[in-house]
Amino acid sequence: MELKQVHKYIERYLKGKTSLAEEQALFTYFSLPNVDETVAPYKPYFTAIKQQRNLRFSANFNPIKKTRKVQLKRFAAVAAAVIAGVFVFQQTTRTPKLIAEEIAFQEFKTNMYLVAEQLNKGKQGVAYMKTFNQTTDKYLQTE
Repeated sequence: MELKQVHKYIERYLKGKTSLAEEQALFTYFSLPNVDETVAPYKPYFTAIKQQRNLRFSANFNPIKKTRKVQLKRFAAVAAAVIAGVFVFQQTTRTPKLIAEEIAFQEFKTNMYLVAEQLNKGKQGVAYMKTFNQTTDKYLQTE
């Protein structure tokens, strides 16, 4: 393989755009004993990848069965989450119990709002009376 073509394949390989045939050509080139000095730093990389591809797992694979401890841990985690959720829900929906002074203050506040509302109505009535007096003074002259 020509050196220009090797450089081209390496660039494409590092960008992830090589075909399988081009990758195979790179692996066969780097498996040769004499490699050009400009691409020599890539030789350990390609030889390691080729060796890793050839490795096969030969032992029997038996995944560990789930034990009772794992299931109990999951159950405990779910139970703790449910209990925490119920507690938070109760705290957010519960109305706080008021003591006698707070109840009296709430009633006083509502009564004061009612009184203020009535005073505002009276104030409006007084304003109407002032304008009525001013208009009648214009038309009626008292001497």
